Amino acid sequence: MKVLVPYGNDVVETIRNILGDEATVVQSGRDLESMLEKGRDVEVIASGRVSGDFIRNAHNLRMVQHFGAGIDKIDREAVLAREGLIVCNSHLNSSEVAEYAISLLLALAKRIVLSDRDLRRGEWTYGWGGPRPNIEMKGKTCLIIGLGNIGAEVAKRLRAFDMRLTSATRSGISNNELLVDTVVKIENVEPLVREVDVVILTLPLTPESESLVDAHFLSWMKSDSLLVNVSRGPIIDEDALFEALREKRIGGAALDVWWQYPQKWRGTGQPSRNPFSELDNVVMTPHRAAYSQRILDEQIRFAGENILRFIRGETPLNIVDMKRGY
Repeated sequence: MKVLVPYGNDVVETIRNILGDEATVVQSGRDLESMLEKGRDVEVIASGRVSGDFIRNAHNLRMVQHFGAGIDKIDREAVLAREGLIVCNSHLNSSEVAEYAISLLLALAKRIVLSDRDLRRGEWTYGWGGPRPNIEMKGKTCLIIGLGNIGAEVAKRLRAFDMRLTSATRSGISNNELLVDTVVKIENVEPLVREVDVVILTLPLTPESESLVDAHFLSWMKSDSLLVNVSRGPIIDEDALFEALREKRIGGAALDVWWQYPQKWRGTGQPSRNPFSELDNVVMTPHRAAYSQRILDEQIRFAGENILRFIRGETPLNIVDMKRGY
């Protein structure tokens, strides 16, 4: 069996060592031309980004192994058009993303970024008695939209703050529902949004969730409510959010995921067509919530071991339902 890994030497060698003599590991660049040149005949590809053109032209392809959780960069329609093609992801980053989501929430609620910025200039504006006191989490209510692996880890940690926890999922049920006080269907979320103090987005990007947080949703939020997004940027309508923040119709937002990304990862470029950087009620970070000291090596190893299960005829872990998108 042949496995394509369109990454650098370290990733390729790790997977090659795991698979040993049971598969031939082929390395390529990340561009379509290189991937097809090296891997048109492969049965498996390990990558976080797989285009429809590759899927349609790799006629032997039977498995796509993603290193992370979100599979929105894998062409859904092309996968569904291929009978027997499976996609697997990894949830090893759930605890780190949950920790990061709470860090973003606290940075926003405690005015950490504003305080740091001013004190670096010798200004004590946000000291005791200054404007915009900290928002205490104790006694507040949080709505977690999406109660999968990440949402569950967020809920476990927020319990330590003595918060009331509610959640919304596509079906209105969850295997993790005992971690929260209430679970409703996303379509019935309006009454919860109107009463909560914090909204945290931990759901996958699907055709149904795109622009879920639109102008209507934002109009339901209280004027001091906080929004945290560690899922995907397009779940929020970027123009609607910018206007709500600019006009201070909500308390603030902390965003780690965006609508625009540089062509080259870790390159340069604005994350939105709107100047979020000009607003002081936003905390902005460059899509790093899942990036911890351990995660890169563990995700690569999980991918290799899961591919090995597939090669040996075992059922691989974390098979994604591509019709639902998660």
